[in-house]
Amino acid sequence: MHIKRIAAIFLTIAFALCLSACGSVFRSGDGTGRACAHTCPVEAYYDGCLEEAILLLSRPDAEPLQKRQLIALLWEIGENTAALNLLEELAADTRLSEDEKNETLLDMFITYVFLGDYTQAASMRSTIETFVRRLENRRGADFYFYSALVYHETGDLVRAEAAYRRSLELYRFRALAWYRLGTIIQGKNPREAETAYQTVWNEDKAFNQVLLPLARLLIARDEWAQARDFLSIADARTPDDPEIKSLLDQAMRRAPVPVSSNGLNIIRRQITANPPRVRPAPVNEGEGIMRIGLNVNRELVSVKAGGAFTLKNSQTGTVLHNGAAREQFWVSKNDDGGLVFYGLNNRGLFNSSETVRYELESNQDTSIIAGIVSGSPEINRTYRGHLEFIPQTTGITVVNIVKMGDYLYGVVPSELPASWPPAALQAQAIASRSYAMAYRGNFADRGFDIWSTAHSQAYNGVGSEHANTTAAVDATTGKILVGENGNVLAAYYSANHGGHSEDSLVMWGRDASMQAVTDVMLPPRTSPLPPDALFRWIGSSPESFSNIPGFSFSNAYRWERWVQPEEIRRRLISDRRVSQDPGEIRRIITRGRGISGRIVELEVQGSERNVRVRGDAIWFTMGGLRSSLFSIRSMIAPDGSIKYFCFQGAGYGHGIGLDQHATAGKASRGYSAEEILRHFYPRATFRQL
Repeated sequence: MHIKRIAAIFLTIAFALCLSACGSVFRSGDGTGRACAHTCPVEAYYDGCLEEAILLLSRPDAEPLQKRQLIALLWEIGENTAALNLLEELAADTRLSEDEKNETLLDMFITYVFLGDYTQAASMRSTIETFVRRLENRRGADFYFYSALVYHETGDLVRAEAAYRRSLELYRFRALAWYRLGTIIQGKNPREAETAYQTVWNEDKAFNQVLLPLARLLIARDEWAQARDFLSIADARTPDDPEIKSLLDQAMRRAPVPVSSNGLNIIRRQITANPPRVRPAPVNEGEGIMRIGLNVNRELVSVKAGGAFTLKNSQTGTVLHNGAAREQFWVSKNDDGGLVFYGLNNRGLFNSSETVRYELESNQDTSIIAGIVSGSPEINRTYRGHLEFIPQTTGITVVNIVKMGDYLYGVVPSELPASWPPAALQAQAIASRSYAMAYRGNFADRGFDIWSTAHSQAYNGVGSEHANTTAAVDATTGKILVGENGNVLAAYYSANHGGHSEDSLVMWGRDASMQAVTDVMLPPRTSPLPPDALFRWIGSSPESFSNIPGFSFSNAYRWERWVQPEEIRRRLISDRRVSQDPGEIRRIITRGRGISGRIVELEVQGSERNVRVRGDAIWFTMGGLRSSLFSIRSMIAPDGSIKYFCFQGAGYGHGIGLDQHATAGKASRGYSAEEILRHFYPRATFRQL
């Protein structure tokens, strides 16, 4: 047996035994903690028993496909040297076709780059360049990007620039390529470099290292206000950087934050616009009323009424104030935790220690509200229906009370572009109606049913309404989805599933109503893909309804993020769902995947402790990723430490239930709303209220 093959086997076994000895025992990914006992490495991997999968694949008589699976797992755990040894052996296997051999050589080239061995990578480049020139796809982009890294690290900036540009021609959604290109050209073409850095920031809000060079370029153009904003973010994330602090101090002197831009001062302004009149939605008694939490913990809120109104005690019905059309009033919290209402020129109206209800006399009138959009006090929103102001010790809770149809008029265009096909808008209306009814009362302890944000469903009020989405709501009035238990279905949905949705019970450990389904344009998936096939699928862009041009965003269907270990560490500490410090991060390991490939649980292994992360917290803590469907690789710095974790991913959102982009794609090809919903909710039935 080849000596390198023997070394690789012993390294993988030693790695697995070391982890077990350190307390990371074989366990099931279902959270039960029971011992793993698999015979199939793919099942072991998906159940969260990665060490066992490695042992099962570390066989002297392994076939090429098994070797590829083992290589994929070694990449994930950052064992690039062991992976390289296996790749060398695989490349020499005479059973491989010419294309398979070239693909293996390309993987070897990339692995050398991840190892930081640029000399070996450079020596391989010419060997595979002829093959790669035929690849006008993501793999071709990979070759040119990693070639650019080699040129860049070895000082050949001319070739590095050309290779970065070529890689971005083939795949533009790689923030590190834009950033690296910017560092090369900023001296000779600062405006183009600024554009490159802005692209990085637009693609990846976790890419902290772009903030300082972007601010420097803005300062050079005397754009101190913009520089101040980026430096403020940089200072909050890296508070110990003296250069950032020094430049921020200069920026604050050159472009101080205007007093008028203070949030409370903005809310105190008089609203000049007049609330519009609207047509009420058709009444369906079965749909009922919705209470939407517009926001909580507000210090000050302002309302301008579109018609005559009353303010009354919500419990007793006692009228506290009668108001006229276009009257504006303000609500603040007093020192005792109660509510203070006043009008123009600080004219006091009344105080109340209890919830106050605001009611418009006509259901055709609306109200403009200031002070409810967190972080954006300059944004006013217009809403139908009534309001309630609930005093809390932490601030004011503002609740909008509307009929279901009026609520959906604001939801559907907030969730989907109104220009999308009617069947897609109707499917969204039915799903949103079902979701809202299923979650009615879910936040009753806080005074409302659901939130007005993507935490529940986006609801931006009258300003977002459109004739197309209004027609879709009207056309589906009273139509809902019902689960197998006979209850209204909590019809989950997200932006883009990447070609395959996931089972809700697997991902969330609750609610078995959502089943995993494959996009009908893709081969049906009845069993999990082997690790190597999964990673290649994520790294490709197969044609599906989730990426139909005009109804999808390329960086939602497939994406890539490069995140520094310290950024992940910072997020693990700050996220209240985790709140643990792993110390210096050594590797990140998946501890279970669903059939779609979405990660159920991650283990971050650090110098201080190993930290487990589950569910939606995975996206945030790993650097603000777009979904939990991703692969992991580690790029090594010259000193042997991890420079970046590279995440290649698919989809945008949790990936459960309806895929909004695929819904539009299917509708554009003639599918009806009912056909679309039957695909994404296969066990649900329709009910007319």
